[in-house]
Amino acid sequence: MHDLKPYYDAVVAAEAALKAKAEEINALFSLGTDEAKTQALALRPALDEAQTKYNDAQMLYESMKKASTPSNIESVFVPVSNTSPTPEPEQPKGVMKLSEFQALSPRERLAFAKSGGKLEKE
Repeated sequence: MHDLKPYYDAVVAAEAALKAKAEEINALFSLGTDEAKTQALALRPALDEAQTKYNDAQMLYESMKKASTPSNIESVFVPVSNTSPTPEPEQPKGVMKLSEFQALSPRERLAFAKSGGKLEKE
């Protein structure tokens, strides 16, 4: 699998350059003077070039992303395990010391009591 960060960074940089050029044209055009409008129109080829660079960078990123995808998609998944994610509590014995009982979790204490477990003095 390829590292796609440099390609993504190129897309982000090209997009920033495109937005900056568009903002520059917008600022000139917003001045409202004929001279500013002429300057804004003169920047159109630079805007078109920035748009082309952005499109090229985006297409390269998409191509690299597609090339990085494995043909056998199942290989990226981890097989399911048959074991339980949480360990099963140990089955309580019939007789247990009080200190052992107090060391159990509440769930284990309940299971011990329900199974008819007995407590003995230490």
